[in-house]
Amino acid sequence: MYIEEGSIRFLYVTATNPAVSLPELARIRALLQQDRLFLVVQDIFLTETAQLADVVLPAATWGEKTGTFTNVDRTVHLSEKAVEPPGEAKSDLDILIDFAHRMGLEDKDGRPLVKWSDAEGAFEGWKECSRGRPCDYSGMSYAKLRGGSGIQWPCNEDNPDGTERIYVDGQFWAQPDYCESYGRDMITGAPVEETEYRAMNPTGKAVLKAAEYIGPHELPSEEFPFQLITGRTLYHFHTRTKTKRAPQLDAAAPEVWVEMSASDATDRGWTEGDVLEVTTPRGRVRARLRISGIRPGVLFLPFHYGYWDTKDGSQPKKKEAGRAANELTLTDWDPVSKQPIFKTAAAQAERVASGKGTPAPAPTTTGSAPVTGTVPPTRGGDSARAQELVGGTA
Repeated sequence: MYIEEGSIRFLYVTATNPAVSLPELARIRALLQQDRLFLVVQDIFLTETAQLADVVLPAATWGEKTGTFTNVDRTVHLSEKAVEPPGEAKSDLDILIDFAHRMGLEDKDGRPLVKWSDAEGAFEGWKECSRGRPCDYSGMSYAKLRGGSGIQWPCNEDNPDGTERIYVDGQFWAQPDYCESYGRDMITGAPVEETEYRAMNPTGKAVLKAAEYIGPHELPSEEFPFQLITGRTLYHFHTRTKTKRAPQLDAAAPEVWVEMSASDATDRGWTEGDVLEVTTPRGRVRARLRISGIRPGVLFLPFHYGYWDTKDGSQPKKKEAGRAANELTLTDWDPVSKQPIFKTAAAQAERVASGKGTPAPAPTTTGSAPVTGTVPPTRGGDSARAQELVGGTA
C-alpha cells in the first residue's frame, strides 16, 4: 500500500468508510493515523474514518442536493433537491468545485480545470465525455429527464428517447477498433495487449472468460480450525451510518452475531446466544452465537458493525476484542477487480460467557434463521421496539 510506504502523504476519502469496510482493520487504523499522512474525510456523519481525520468536510445527503443517478438497467434519473442541507454542509459537487478553485487547478491550456458551477453544468460536461461511447448521454438534458420516469443510455441523435435494449442482433461493443482496453489476465491481472485481443476476437463478439479456481492463501489448521466468511444482512447497508438510524432496521438486526452449524455447536456443548470470541492471526471479535443452517466448519460474521454507535464511540486498541468483522480478515485482493477477498480467513472460536437463554441478535427471516431452540421471530422491527429505540412509548 502506497500509504504504508509513505509515497502517498495526502488522502481524500468520500462516500466510503474504510476504517470499517477494509480488511485487517488494525493495520488500516495504523495507516490512517500516521503523522505523515494528512487525511481528509467528506461525509454526512462522523464515521469511524472521519474520527481519524485531520479535516472533516460536512457533506449533504441525497435529499439535500440535485444530481443524476444511473440504475443497473442504464436508466438515468434526475434527483431534485428537496430541502436545504443543515449548517455548513454542502453537496459533494459544491465541495469539490470549491476545492478545485482554491487549488487553482488548470487544464492544459491554462484555463480553470472545472468549468461549471452547478450540477446541471457538470452533467453537460459529462454528456460531452460520453458522446460516441457506449454510455452515450449526449441526447439527454435536465429538461428531458424531468419529463418522464428516466431515460436509458445510449441516448443521442440516433436514439433521442434512449435505448430499451442493447446487444440486439448479436451486436456488441467489443470490436478491436472500438475498444479502449482489452481486458486482463484472470490470474495475474496484467492487461491484455491489442494484438492478443485481435487474434482472440477479430469479429468483436462477446467474450466469456472462465476463471480458474485458485485456492485460498489461508487454510484452516489445528490452531485455527474454522473457515471464516463475512457478508451482509438484509436489514443493513454497508457500515450502517444510515440504516442504524432507522429504528425498524436497527431493531431487526441491532448487534453483531456469529453463525455456526448445529453439529459444530453440539460438539462443543454451546447453545444459542452464548458469547463467543472469534480469533484469526489478525484480531478478535466478540459476538453472540446464532446456530444456523451454515455448513459445518464455517463461521459467518456480518461486516456492518463498527464502533461509532458504541457507548464511547472509540475503536479497539491493539489486542482488544472488537465487533467489526474486518478486524479478522486478511489483506488480499483479486488481481483483476482489485476488490479485497473477504471470505478466506482461518479462524478459532472460544466461548467466553453463557448466553443464559438470551438469543443472538440476528434476524430470523433470512439465511441467519435459527435451527435450534425457540427464538422470537424477527418482524423487521415492530412498532413497540421502534418507539423504545427512539425514546418514545408504544
